[in-house]
Amino acid sequence: MVRRHVLRGVHCLRHGWYAEGERWARRAEEVAHRLDPAGHPALMVELASLWHGLIRYRPARECALRAAGPLSAAPPGPGRDGPLVDALVLVGDVERRLARYGRAEAYLRRAEELTGAAGSTGRRRLVAVRLALGVLCKETGRYGEAEVFYREALALLEREGGDPLARADALHNLAGLAHARREDGGERHIRAAIGIRRAVLGPRHVQVAADLTVLGALLTERGDLDEAEDALRRAEGILREHLGGDHYEVAVCQVNLARLDALRGRADEAARRRRDALRVKRLTLGPDHPEVRRLAASVPE
Repeated sequence: MVRRHVLRGVHCLRHGWYAEGERWARRAEEVAHRLDPAGHPALMVELASLWHGLIRYRPARECALRAAGPLSAAPPGPGRDGPLVDALVLVGDVERRLARYGRAEAYLRRAEELTGAAGSTGRRRLVAVRLALGVLCKETGRYGEAEVFYREALALLEREGGDPLARADALHNLAGLAHARREDGGERHIRAAIGIRRAVLGPRHVQVAADLTVLGALLTERGDLDEAEDALRRAEGILREHLGGDHYEVAVCQVNLARLDALRGRADEAARRRRDALRVKRLTLGPDHPEVRRLAASVPE
């Protein structure tokens, strides 16, 4: 029953039906809570992955931790190591999003150790671990390490083939890194990511919107404000349609639109967007998160 609900949720996620996907995830979780996680750790990882894809990180972390305990106690081997890597990556990614960087790195380094064990966990997991470590390094200012991880992941995908959406993830991350470094090359990467995701997921998927947000930010800094505004407004429309107005990804887009509004001389609109983004980020991340504190410093009382 749990797996059937998870598969239905994954189907909805793939089509961008986030509200329906979340309903299936909640049904799966209701049944899963009556199960002994020690007997079904791989199933708990699948549910955690669904929650993570739905951009609901706290339930993703809870399910992944319920799986990681029994898996860590099991004998080593491909049947244990693969699901354990998945669980550790999910927990590490959520810890990173909550700014618990030391804990995030500990989980991800453990996953890295397991992927290095004779390659028994598979190429997909090698890529996932490198991308997760790259994002962690970027957010903690270790840009050189981040680039190494991203390029290793991209090289694996381009050399041996694999999920095109994972390739889009690597390109998206390289674009974000270029933006953080104020370097050229990011626009090429993000346009390639948009092309991949549109072909696989369709033009109005949340992941396409996330790419459009990065494109808009890059174009804003380059001074191409007309195309930047078009990209950001399209992203905002898709995100609000699928996720509602009180979602973290909408707040990210709002911050970028506020930057553009300020450059266009629309100070009142920029301030309104920053206040709304701050409200949502406080709601989703908590008042003490570094991202919230940085944004709060730019919002007048």
